Amino acid sequence: MCDQRVFGFGNNHRGCLGLGHNSPILLPQIIPQLCHQNIQYFVNGSCFVLAVNNMNIIYGFGSNYAGQIARSDHLGKECLQPEIISCGTEHTLALSSDGRVFAWGWNNCGQIGCGDNNEYICTPIEIQFKNNYKMQSIYGSNSSSYAITCDGHVFSWGDNKVHQLGYKIINEKVFIPRMISSIASVKTIDIQEKIIPTQNKCENKKDFDSNDNSSDGNYKTQFIEMSAIGSGGFGTVFKVKHRLDDKIYAIKRVVYEDFSAEKRLTVLNEVKRLSKLDSDFVVKYYHSWLESNNLYIQMEFCSDNLKTILENKAIVFERQPENQMNSVFEYFISCEIFKELLECVQYLHESVPPVIHRDLKPDNILIDPNFRSNRLIKLCDFGLAKEINIHGHTSSRYGHTSGVGTIKYMSPETHLGKQYNHKSDIYSLYVIGEEIINIDLQASATFVANDSEFKTALQCIYRTLLAMMSTPFWRQRPECREVLANYNDWSCKS
Repeated sequence: MCDQRVFGFGNNHRGCLGLGHNSPILLPQIIPQLCHQNIQYFVNGSCFVLAVNNMNIIYGFGSNYAGQIARSDHLGKECLQPEIISCGTEHTLALSSDGRVFAWGWNNCGQIGCGDNNEYICTPIEIQFKNNYKMQSIYGSNSSSYAITCDGHVFSWGDNKVHQLGYKIINEKVFIPRMISSIASVKTIDIQEKIIPTQNKCENKKDFDSNDNSSDGNYKTQFIEMSAIGSGGFGTVFKVKHRLDDKIYAIKRVVYEDFSAEKRLTVLNEVKRLSKLDSDFVVKYYHSWLESNNLYIQMEFCSDNLKTILENKAIVFERQPENQMNSVFEYFISCEIFKELLECVQYLHESVPPVIHRDLKPDNILIDPNFRSNRLIKLCDFGLAKEINIHGHTSSRYGHTSGVGTIKYMSPETHLGKQYNHKSDIYSLYVIGEEIINIDLQASATFVANDSEFKTALQCIYRTLLAMMSTPFWRQRPECREVLANYNDWSCKS
């Protein structure tokens, strides 16, 4: 600020400089709306800014997709007059002169403290504390929140994935403030966030929801990036090592630049579904966070996928890739892989509510070589997954990821834009099953002639795959559990 003029420069993520666009500013540029407003302080969130003037008016600008700048059309009749404001990554806390705490913004981890998991809180709400404690200070940190009472007790709530809330519980999210009983007479909390004393009325400027390329804070400070292990239409997956626990993880980085609102919703839906699908049948989800213009999704690391296994399968079993399967042992291993894949998809289809994956292909089928939880196969990439009524159907207007590889595994009814249901996943399993089994009954006639049990199994899996294809009568495709019920018929002993 200079002579009642306000300047902005540097990264302009989501319009957080208040200049009406989101392009980076290399040299100081005047912010017209804030000039001659006697601006005294700035409070910064991840991609939004609150500016406070000498008349205690707050101007908010930048991203408001989670309600973090409490746009005027969302505000209630009461105008807050907080003495302290603190911002987390995408949420805001405000402390009134009589010790009450208000909050608004993103609530994905419970950081608003309102007692429910509504993700977006656009209207400032008062937080209720046990025994009606009054607060003397507040602290917003990433997706967690803290408050110190007038007598020095500490309440905390929100994200607890790395036990940052200070009490011994296994919950990764805490939606109601809880007191940290192990400490007392606390004066302050160091979370490296800026706390600005003020009083307030709320007036907001524009909400810009665009993106740029900013530095990677938490990602680079917490993880060592080892290599890129996959990429697709919704982001790139990296193999990383945590700097503290030395464990290996997979982190998917999704860049929001040029994403439409619908595409952003698709990406966020992947996070939601991963967090709900807590099972050995899907890749384990650990954490997700928004940073700069990127969404990061931290997941279990699996060193291989089915695509790699299929590419090397012939070499492992000492045959030429163009030749058909020629051993009972290879067929046994193939059946075990197919069985575990069926179990994974059965888990999705029989979840409550049921889920269609809609993008099953070898790239999205991970291999856990350590057999954690006694399983080899896990599913990943739920960006196109959809919760459904298992007895109904849906329109295929939600297109699969473009590209020949994915179209190859797409059911005809989906590809042609017709109605479909979870049986579209069964068709994908048929295509993948053919690749796993990799056998032609006619070409293998000489080999199987001396092994009637093997020949019977081959004939059974052939009929099973034909039923799973069942085009155009897709409603007649069997359920996963029906295919698994005949496992002893289409498999064989090694």
